[in-house]
Amino acid sequence: MHNQYAIPDFVQELLTVSSQGVNQIIQKLSTLLSHPVLVADPLYQILYCSTGNEAIDEIVIMPDQQQESNLYMSVFSCQISTIDNLKNGLGSPIIFDNKKLGYIILCSNNTPFETGLYEDPLIYAASLCALQMQKSLEIKQEKQKFKEAFLFDLLYGNIKQKEDIIDNGEIWGWDFSVPHSVIVFSYKEVNHFFTNKHMVNMLLQVVEKELILQNSKPIAMAKQNQIITLIPLADTDHDENRTKLGAFAETILKKAEEINIDFEIACGIGKKYTNPAELFRSYQEAKVALELGILLNITTPLFSDLGLERILYKHDLQDLIEYYNHTLGSLLKHDKNHDGNLIETLEALASNQFDMGKTAKESFLHRNTLRYRVKRIEDILQVKLDDLHVRLDILAAFKIKQLRKI
Repeated sequence: MHNQYAIPDFVQELLTVSSQGVNQIIQKLSTLLSHPVLVADPLYQILYCSTGNEAIDEIVIMPDQQQESNLYMSVFSCQISTIDNLKNGLGSPIIFDNKKLGYIILCSNNTPFETGLYEDPLIYAASLCALQMQKSLEIKQEKQKFKEAFLFDLLYGNIKQKEDIIDNGEIWGWDFSVPHSVIVFSYKEVNHFFTNKHMVNMLLQVVEKELILQNSKPIAMAKQNQIITLIPLADTDHDENRTKLGAFAETILKKAEEINIDFEIACGIGKKYTNPAELFRSYQEAKVALELGILLNITTPLFSDLGLERILYKHDLQDLIEYYNHTLGSLLKHDKNHDGNLIETLEALASNQFDMGKTAKESFLHRNTLRYRVKRIEDILQVKLDDLHVRLDILAAFKIKQLRKI
């Protein structure tokens, strides 16, 4: 009598190698189906390739536009672009507990795949890969706990001895004998209860992959809606390090945007410290730079580039309000009583470094009209705008307005 519950041969073949890891699963699947097999992460970066590692950096996966919004389907067609040619692909998502861990993909140099011939073994291999990838992820997360405990102590200044930090760092291949700077990436999410761990982990993955591409051992951790990373720097001049930090931050912001994360990302960059026991200062500076960058609309703010802003930001709010009113209060009162806009003229003048020609052009004012307004402002404030100390007071007052939303 025919056994209607007979197990297909491919199931037994794949099952025998499943405990040996993802690479062995795809090698066996490639042999069974006579086609190369790839495994990619959710960002379409290649993790495993049955034909070896030499082509991994050359492959980019491009799902069909019609299918891009629904890659949880059992199988999907795609094209795989290499340096030499364009391959056809048939893929299946690798899913564990409703989380997409990546994709398994068959490759062909010839015509597109007939879905019915390959669907079952591909889906089964994807399920085996999901179990192995989840196991690897859990091991990594367990190791990450010890890493994060060390990084937490480092970033909060709990380790006082430089030698202790260097010794601990060597366990994970981190060289704290060279200078480092801290960069903080964060979602611009106003809700303090924002806890989308999947999105935060995706951002962490982007940061770690970029560090690896730059031949740097990743030092990074997730904390609530933030990714904190430490960047090793050469003990050279400020400009070279500044360029490196800014370029790295811009790359991460661009890649985060490319993967269509729903929320905007901001960043802040702390100063370089040679002594790792002082890196907690760089972390605090990076957080301040991040917040100031959002307020001042600076894409990659470096704490070292922020002068007056960082001083005002830390100062007592009531003192700042009193300073603002003392400096500009009489002009604000005059505008209110006379329905005027002299304060706007003064702000335009200050933002243009008190250049009359530039301010007149930007404000669409005749120079004589601007001169008249400047004279009125001087009379009301009882100051001379060519006095350097007066200009500094006015600039500081407008910075307070911008930073504190007065």
